[in-house]
Amino acid sequence: MALLEFAGRKYPIPAGEVLLGSDPGCAVPVTAPGVLPRHAKLKGLADGQVVISKAVPEADVLINGVRLGAEPTPLLHGDKVEVAGQELTFVDERRSGSTQYVQAMNLPQAMEQMKAASGKATANTGGRVVSLTDGREYAVAGQSLVFGRDATCDVVVSGKDVSRRHAEIVQTPKGYLLVDSSTNGTFINESRVEGQKLLARADVIRIGEENFRFYADTAAAASPPPPPPPENPQPGPATNAPQAAPPPSAPGAGGLANLLIRAGTLKGQRLVVKTPVVNIGRADYNDCVLPDESVSTSHAKLQRREGVWVLVDLDSTNGTFVDGERLKGESPLAPGATVRFGDVSAVFEPTDDAVGVAKGGGTRMMEVMKPAAPKPAPAPAPPRPSAPAKPRPKPAPRPPVAAQKKGKGCGGSAAMFALGIAGLLYWMFI
Repeated sequence: MALLEFAGRKYPIPAGEVLLGSDPGCAVPVTAPGVLPRHAKLKGLADGQVVISKAVPEADVLINGVRLGAEPTPLLHGDKVEVAGQELTFVDERRSGSTQYVQAMNLPQAMEQMKAASGKATANTGGRVVSLTDGREYAVAGQSLVFGRDATCDVVVSGKDVSRRHAEIVQTPKGYLLVDSSTNGTFINESRVEGQKLLARADVIRIGEENFRFYADTAAAASPPPPPPPENPQPGPATNAPQAAPPPSAPGAGGLANLLIRAGTLKGQRLVVKTPVVNIGRADYNDCVLPDESVSTSHAKLQRREGVWVLVDLDSTNGTFVDGERLKGESPLAPGATVRFGDVSAVFEPTDDAVGVAKGGGTRMMEVMKPAAPKPAPAPAPPRPSAPAKPRPKPAPRPPVAAQKKGKGCGGSAAMFALGIAGLLYWMFI
């Protein structure tokens, strides 16, 4: 049976509607300043589940410290319902389990044995855990946040391996300390806690079969002292050259992707995606919070799988759209894709180097590489036309033999001698 515990009394919630408010006719009467006559409405379903909603729009209801929206929200065993400062505990007797004896732990001694955290250090403010099963958020409002199977715990976790008081998160001057007091162990990032451990931002806490992610304000880093001036400064020529300004950081520097809001209440803002898995929705426990009434409490999930970004719709009321088409299930996102969550439109801009896709395109086939054909040898240059050969002068015709003067051999020699003399004279006087 499901019931609400308040001021030492138990109010059963049968199938059908049950009203909570200051009116004496309500099945769950809560009389305190600020409680409306009809403040909240609980509805028991046939399968035993109970959902809660506002009875009137102006009612203010908190579930585990998170303000209830306009949509009905199912209640889980151990949930804390707060109206006007009055806290009620929801109990589902089907999930109460059996009692286990757990030896008490010396908390001061555990704090003295605190180990240094390997993750990002946090301050002792803003501590909260988010259930990775249903997305519920639990704030560390007091000095500690107690996990366990008992309905009086701040975070009720069912299961046979969960102790009645399993573990707690305690505020310390150095940050938030997880103290394990269970029989079967508490795990941080799948490593069993040996007594206690200082929590780092984004640590995953496993208790039984349920996982919770821890968040807190980041501890302010102490600024390093300025370097001491030199003992013997050397005088040098003064210079008025301006110092080069550091290059501006690229949009979304330090993140894996951006969501540039184009329409909606956050128009013009850029939401930085810093982890490979990001929950998107209206509730504060999401990694990317879109405070718009058209956005569901848990609207969508963005995650990177082997270098490809994939968007998943989480059964949102007003739908998730990619490039104008309503998303059914999941869809890969290309750089520059337009996504819409309800009425909030954004442009997806991946900035991580692991995504090897050029901006503005999807998958591109590469052409088969072919060896380059050898270049043909240059053709020989045509031969230059040579100058026409000068015609040789024809020799003077020899006189016929018959015309030659017959005589003795001395006559021919004398003629040759005379010709030689004539040639010599010619060369001497020209």
